[in-house]
Amino acid sequence: MPHRTQSGCREFWQSQRFSRREIVRAGALGLFGHSCFPLLANESTSETSSKARAKSVIFYHHYGAPSHIDTFDPKPDAPDEIRGEFATIDSSAPGLHVTDIMPGISKICDRLAVVRTMSHKTANHNPGVYLAITGRTSVRDQVQVGTTPEDWPHYGAVLAKLAPGDASLPTAVQLPHYAFDQVFRCPGQSGGLLGSAYDPLVIPRDPNAADFQAEEFDLRVAEHQLSDRRSLLMALDRQSAVLESLAGTTGWDQHRERALSLLTSPRTKQAFDLHRETTALRDRYGRHKSGQSLLLARRLVEAGVRFVTVFSGSNPGDGWDTHVDNFNRLKKSLMPPEDQAFSALIEDLDQRGLLDDTLVVWSGEFGRKPHIGRPNPAVNNIGPGGRDHWPACYSLVLAGAGVKRGYVHGESDRHGEYPRGLPHTPGDMAATLFWALGLDPQTHIHDAVGRPYAIADGQPITDLFT
Repeated sequence: MPHRTQSGCREFWQSQRFSRREIVRAGALGLFGHSCFPLLANESTSETSSKARAKSVIFYHHYGAPSHIDTFDPKPDAPDEIRGEFATIDSSAPGLHVTDIMPGISKICDRLAVVRTMSHKTANHNPGVYLAITGRTSVRDQVQVGTTPEDWPHYGAVLAKLAPGDASLPTAVQLPHYAFDQVFRCPGQSGGLLGSAYDPLVIPRDPNAADFQAEEFDLRVAEHQLSDRRSLLMALDRQSAVLESLAGTTGWDQHRERALSLLTSPRTKQAFDLHRETTALRDRYGRHKSGQSLLLARRLVEAGVRFVTVFSGSNPGDGWDTHVDNFNRLKKSLMPPEDQAFSALIEDLDQRGLLDDTLVVWSGEFGRKPHIGRPNPAVNNIGPGGRDHWPACYSLVLAGAGVKRGYVHGESDRHGEYPRGLPHTPGDMAATLFWALGLDPQTHIHDAVGRPYAIADGQPITDLFT
């Protein structure tokens, strides 16, 4: 497997800079209303070096990790203790079979590519999510891993740095919540070593709620107050010119203006307004968190947002971590909204012509163990009818932006334990995402002290594309 370099940087905020941050927080965050609006950055951008196939990405991550055997890589000929309770059904793509709890998804498989040879060694959710949404391996593979300024940046943060979209819209958005493992927020959901200037905009609300609105874009000040606060910010900038010089950073003006532009942009507000959709379409996606989140993701990429991360499930909550009662949970609660929402997303994008340049990724942080738990098992961390964590082999699904339709890339062995042939890593998937977006995976970003790092440490899986 490719070597992964864990990026790092020493603490950059000096006492002078912290003082400025506190001043601005006191005078401006009442206006901005969200920590995602940046303060400072000191990086230079890089040029793209490959033809962009995708304008936008919808990265749909299933927190807790769905079983590959019970979804996109069934093993009908395996022993009972591996095969599980679900039948295998044909899909709309010849030769691509899925389980019978996915009737809706089975009908749109002719527009999907399934990679059945994903593999890595990270066995815990917290660092596993980090690996899935950054392409980098955490130095700590343990249950509770907190965030640090040295974290590798989220995919959307790298894109915001190197190839941002329209200034009237955020480059990257995440919804409907942060990913947590119990009490710790999973690392990788921020700008990390690039700084908070590149944090994705997080909307931690259920879009299916009756009172849903993106309050970050609800101006709560009058026009004259907005003008006054703009003047205040300009005055603070002039007064802190010396501190800027001492800290060696630039970009405050750019990010301040971007924040104000976002706040006042009708396009941003309209993109978050689900009431503009027909009742029939909202019903088609499903009146639940998954359905309305994916519908909102479609609205965002249609408006011009370049990277949308949608989390399905959480911990504690309704995640896909099926250590116990795997089959009942998948059949009765987890898969029905999933099957409805994901099939609706692919159909909707395709009908609108958006699938041509929107890359959709369906992922989990790993797979689940082929051997099913038994009553009173001797093995820790797994109960009756459950499947344990299994990073050695799992599936990942892509669609759109020139991805081959109805395509299966690679295969796992007869029990779904290990890839047959060459495995692919999250580092390869990171390289594939950036390559599809028109960025050379070897493009460098720099941490706060100027050290260069390639944006991906794997190889793009170009065979997935036509």
